[in-house]
Amino acid sequence: MDERSRTILRKGRTILIKGLCDIPGICDKLFAYGVLTEGMMSEITSEHTREQQARALLDILPRRGQTAYDYFHQALVDTHNQELADVLKPEFASRPELSKAKTFEETPQRYDRTTLQHAASVGSPIIDPPSLFSGSIDIHSTDIVPPFTPETVEPMKIQMQKCNRQQIMSNNPDCYIMDGKPRGKLIIINIMSFDDHGIPSRDKQAHDLSASSLTLLFQQLKFKVVLKTNINKMELLSLISAEQNNPDTYDCFAMVILSHGHGDLIFMRDAEPLKMQNIMDQFDTENCPKLKGKPKLFFIHACPSDCGEPDNTEMSNIFPHIHEDHHTLTKADIFLARATKYDPIISNTESKGFWFIQAFVHIMKYHAHHNHLLDIMTKVNGLAQEDDQLVESMNTLTRSLYFFPD
Repeated sequence: MDERSRTILRKGRTILIKGLCDIPGICDKLFAYGVLTEGMMSEITSEHTREQQARALLDILPRRGQTAYDYFHQALVDTHNQELADVLKPEFASRPELSKAKTFEETPQRYDRTTLQHAASVGSPIIDPPSLFSGSIDIHSTDIVPPFTPETVEPMKIQMQKCNRQQIMSNNPDCYIMDGKPRGKLIIINIMSFDDHGIPSRDKQAHDLSASSLTLLFQQLKFKVVLKTNINKMELLSLISAEQNNPDTYDCFAMVILSHGHGDLIFMRDAEPLKMQNIMDQFDTENCPKLKGKPKLFFIHACPSDCGEPDNTEMSNIFPHIHEDHHTLTKADIFLARATKYDPIISNTESKGFWFIQAFVHIMKYHAHHNHLLDIMTKVNGLAQEDDQLVESMNTLTRSLYFFPD
């Protein structure tokens, strides 16, 4: 938790202790958000009085990561502690007289009307919220997103925020050009069943939901999306060859692979392995000249097992040629992100997709209108740290990649 949030909790401690109601309900919400563990909940609710429970909760929160403050605010709203929520975040106050933040500040704060309307339209800020002590809110430097939970990413509800292309281009004149029709192409390789080669089938619903989320996301970004399900090794190689020889041009190429894997290997339906490096090499400048100078993106979710065990293989060992040749023209303009843990999101026994894919879609939905790809992945990594996930990435991009949703 940052120092600003700690300061607000410290200065408002007396008010919070006296005013908190339904502390078990607040703890339930914070447990669902991943802020509290079962042991912490027991420690808090075992206290004999409501005020003792409130003190125990406020003692624990500052140690629970960067987003704990925002989840606490949301839990207060959800449990009808609205006045305390308004004190924590007066810029979203339901009562106008609280918007001046007099509880902690003598000087009233000024907030931009457009910003407040924007914030109200997308919900309370969750990551890196605006400071109560910094005057007006800048939505281009403030992360205003709802919490990332299993229910957050629903494929049919993905709606991108529109960017200001002119402003982005004026601030970043050397970014990749992304104005083609279509703007790019995405190929999704979705392998969830194997031909009885000792490789267990994967969670079909998690695969389907993740593929649907990616499809709708990239379609809104004006990408042509091709989905291939349960193909074998030869079918993938034929698909790659056809893409290399396809005369169509676009400003960006992306590939997502959802399958089983081990180390630097990805398994197709027939259990025939392919090296990740070999797949990526087929789209470098030498093998696919039409993509010269254009970003080539690879998102890999091919973890070694279904039990949540991480793949500890070093990224530099899987992709040695990129690390060796990253200053050469052949291996330039490549981006790779790789999940190293198999973790379908499960809510109420129902699969909600793979954590890595859904977290990426969630951050893209709320930030692609003003953040470039590397900033997007930084935010995904922040969520990964909070949720005990493992995501690795590397790149040889030569410019900033903005997706320009419009």
